[in-house]
Amino acid sequence: MAEVTVGFQVMPNGKDMDTHGVIPEIVEVVKESGLKYEVGPMETVVEGKLDDVFSLIKQAQQVGIDAGASEVMTNVKIHYRPEGVSIENKSK
Repeated sequence: MAEVTVGFQVMPNGKDMDTHGVIPEIVEVVKESGLKYEVGPMETVVEGKLDDVFSLIKQAQQVGIDAGASEVMTNVKIHYRPEGVSIENKSK
């Protein structure tokens, strides 16, 4: 399968939880993934094979649970083209 770009937003939720402290941990998981990425004010965009991106999103959700969230809500947007699509293509 071709490269895709995926915008995602992970929102951990839990009673008396400081969600602001979890976001930098989630961004660190993105950095360690080896995928090309851009962190924006509302979402993070990553580029890669769809299976690799979904694996990353699962890891990011687990960070929220490990930090004490009772649930994690995640918004995902996928941009797919048979020939592939990159972050660089999107900024042109």
